[in-house]
Amino acid sequence: MRIGVSILLLVDLCIRAMSIKAFFTDDGVLPINALQQFFGNTNYISLHALSGSLWWQIILFGINAFCVVALLVGYRTRVFTFICWIFLISIQNRNPFILQGGDDLLRLLLFWGLFLPWGNYYSIHSSRSRTHEFSLSGFGYLLLPCSVLFFSALLKTSSEWRTEGSALYYALSLDQIRLPLGTFIYQFPALMYVLTFLVFYIELIAPLMIIIPFTSSKVRSVGICLMIGFYVSIGLTLYVGLFYIIGIVSLFGLFPSSVMDWLELKFARSKVVIKTPSIPVKGFKLRKKIFGYFKNSVIAITIIFCLFLNISNLPAFPYELDTQLFQCMKFLKLDQNWGMFSPYILKEDGWFVYSGFCSNGRHIDIRHNLDSVAFTKPQYLVAEHESDRWRKFEENYTSINNNFMRPHYCKYLLNKWNHEHPEKQITDLTIYFMQETSLPDYQTKPLKKIVACDCHQ
Repeated sequence: MRIGVSILLLVDLCIRAMSIKAFFTDDGVLPINALQQFFGNTNYISLHALSGSLWWQIILFGINAFCVVALLVGYRTRVFTFICWIFLISIQNRNPFILQGGDDLLRLLLFWGLFLPWGNYYSIHSSRSRTHEFSLSGFGYLLLPCSVLFFSALLKTSSEWRTEGSALYYALSLDQIRLPLGTFIYQFPALMYVLTFLVFYIELIAPLMIIIPFTSSKVRSVGICLMIGFYVSIGLTLYVGLFYIIGIVSLFGLFPSSVMDWLELKFARSKVVIKTPSIPVKGFKLRKKIFGYFKNSVIAITIIFCLFLNISNLPAFPYELDTQLFQCMKFLKLDQNWGMFSPYILKEDGWFVYSGFCSNGRHIDIRHNLDSVAFTKPQYLVAEHESDRWRKFEENYTSINNNFMRPHYCKYLLNKWNHEHPEKQITDLTIYFMQETSLPDYQTKPLKKIVACDCHQ
């Protein structure tokens, strides 16, 4: 799992680096002053927000990549797990408008990695020592991937999930995220009806097969395989970035040790070495015991808070965390809400049209570099986005709560176009959103043409 998480961190860094100027500098879509306006007076940490310069971001990305590689090979694992966790919090705080549920899961995996012995195997400092005793940190980690699906199911309270069986139909009606396999399934209403309930009950039952005490390793392995199959099906049908891969990697550490032993014997042909621990001196043993009590207390409190936070997200639960405690959890980025397509499916879909006004009086399409502007629906909406980060940003861009960020995005696009096309300068840019609302039986409401933003040179 450590190796998988490290590879994901590197891939995520590469994806972010492709748009480093747009997402993380003052010349991009979210300058630092706009970020501070969003966060207000709440406490947050972000090394990436110390400067809006491109060179500062490049330096931080480089250091981050070095630390991730150290974690990948298992060098000073606990130290570099902590550093990578801090860097991930920092980069996520710098631009929260490009985040999705997978980012929360990846961040929390790193947090629990601080307490897990995931440097004992397949690492430079490998001890290959094995312990089988119960640990609170192991239990805290166990709850995380199980909570993602279990609480997601409990939050699905709409009739689309519980009675109508139309949730998958509406999910696959979203052209922005529908992949070719999803398009194929979208042709069969009866299949989508069955799959809706199958998805709901896998989310509800598979985590219980893993987390209920005294279940056999076979039952636990079946539950893990069901969850992996669930994530694979998401990745094949919906464009959700790294979310489904992060979900799969989060399950690696849950496999019973007998499974890993079999894999080692099958492929690595290596023997498991169980070391006899050395007997520490009395003073060291006492300090270790005191530290252990402190660590377990922190872990126990974190587990309780995380469980309470997830339960408090349920509509029927009447209590919620105290404001100061919740702010503390947000500061440590332990806040979480696994409301994937919950409580109902979003029915509003659409696409953007970027109309630039040239000095010669003509309107041009700066998204596709065309000499005329067309408002017709693109054939393949998923291809309209450079990455899932841009898709998520544009999704948040349409929210009325984020009106303050619209001029920055518009200005960024206008300046970028004029810089890259000196022969075809524009003086004005208008961003339109063509809103399409899904109805039952493959029907839609009439298109709504919405002016999202308008800016001038």
